[in-house]
Amino acid sequence: MRDITELMNTYRECSRNLWNAYFSSRENTGAPEDTYQQIRRLLFEALVVDELLYEGDEVPPPPVLKVIPSSTSVPILIRRLSEQGGYWDEVRDMRIGPDDIELAFLDYFDFSQYPIKDFHFYLCTILSFPNHVEYEGRQALIEVPSGRVFDEEKG
Repeated sequence: MRDITELMNTYRECSRNLWNAYFSSRENTGAPEDTYQQIRRLLFEALVVDELLYEGDEVPPPPVLKVIPSSTSVPILIRRLSEQGGYWDEVRDMRIGPDDIELAFLDYFDFSQYPIKDFHFYLCTILSFPNHVEYEGRQALIEVPSGRVFDEEKG
């Protein structure tokens, strides 16, 4: 696996600056958010996926990005199983280390989306959590400074 945290930070900064400087002040009718999300997809392709091309790839495979805690005691928030789905307090005061869990990057996340985006958290899917298998498949949040992003290179 290769560490692409700095590459992801470039995408994060570009994406949030685009929203904060050019979209956040526009009327909130839904159209600015939809347009912004389309642009973010293109930014991700241009700033991340294109950089991850492997020699001989004509069409880049979708990247498999893993978020790995950067220390042995990183706080994690796990999304509750509920129909409302917006609660991140399934477990209080849980901490994880790099060998405790396997997380797949989904996106960046903020609790407050308006007016400013900071992308304070990595939004992840829990792929493996041997000490808490009941949470596998659930979404989780860890703070961006508490994790590193890795690309699983194809073999």
